[in-house]
Amino acid sequence: MPGRTSVAAGSAIDTDCAADGSSAPRTAGAAPAAEELIAAAALDELPFRGTVLLDAGPVAEELARSLPAGGDLTVITNSMPVAMALIVREDVTVLLIGGRIQSGAGATVGGHGTAGPEDLQVDVAFITADGVSAERGLTTRAPVESAAKRMMLRAADRVVVLAPSERIGHVELARFGALAEVDCLITDSPCDTPAGRRVGVGVQRLTRV
Repeated sequence: MPGRTSVAAGSAIDTDCAADGSSAPRTAGAAPAAEELIAAAALDELPFRGTVLLDAGPVAEELARSLPAGGDLTVITNSMPVAMALIVREDVTVLLIGGRIQSGAGATVGGHGTAGPEDLQVDVAFITADGVSAERGLTTRAPVESAAKRMMLRAADRVVVLAPSERIGHVELARFGALAEVDCLITDSPCDTPAGRRVGVGVQRLTRV
């Protein structure tokens, strides 16, 4: 099983083993993809019961497919693929945030149905970002998505950012949040570059998979 390293600000580094909760098929002997590793680590951040918000993107979709059975979760999402992955689950209540479907992203933006992100209060929000840097914080390449992501941050008691290694230290066009708003960052990046190290000390807790 892959190792996982959790680093809290001002604390020593400790390691443990991540449970591979991925339900996606994989060739025998093949290394898990970054999305699978990050999603498996994100399972530790889930409440057994409560309300979670899942953003759009491949890592969020992998997390949706990996949700353990037998819990009592309400999942709110703006992602059509996430909603479709969970629609067959009888133990998960799925609420889809309405709006226009953003081409290429598979996410709804620019509107809402009975409740938009600004009206919600959730236990944990799992947010994806196209860029995570100490200087600019959390960024996305699509400005139309930034408002929805910003409201997701504000709706959550706890914010978990899911970011593959290529996004650490990277900056995209539209900023939607600061590192200080992130309770936990989960990434497969070693964060051993100057930019990565600045990101690591800028969040409350860093989990490397």
